[in-house]
Amino acid sequence: MDPLDQVQGGRPHRIKDFASYPELRLLERVAWIGPWLLAIGCLLIGGWGGLLIGFFLSTVLLWHGTFLVNSAAHLVGRRRFATPDTSRNSALIAAITGGEGWHNNHHYLPASARQGFAWWEIDPTWYGLRALAALR
Repeated sequence: MDPLDQVQGGRPHRIKDFASYPELRLLERVAWIGPWLLAIGCLLIGGWGGLLIGFFLSTVLLWHGTFLVNSAAHLVGRRRFATPDTSRNSALIAAITGGEGWHNNHHYLPASARQGFAWWEIDPTWYGLRALAALR
């Protein structure tokens, strides 16, 4: 599979079932609306400080959390599964990123929404998804 098919801005026409979901096509076309609405809302509610902290700082912290997983989780931690890469599980990174630090688990089963496979691998993102599923 071409890696460009898996990234935003790739080639959605090459994803066979993408066209059957009009909501996904709409989200692809209007992806800019969410960030703009958040920025405007932060500015209206909190003024310039709200915009700086609520939008810009939170965005930078989100990016750094993502970069942390994709860099440090390949350097520190334990390897539970023998995957063809250097991914590792890190409880510290998982605590900072809401469960995404169980990176070796993710590389072992990349299609799984759950990152924490053992009872002690706390995965708040998975718990939130399960709660939303329970609410339908």
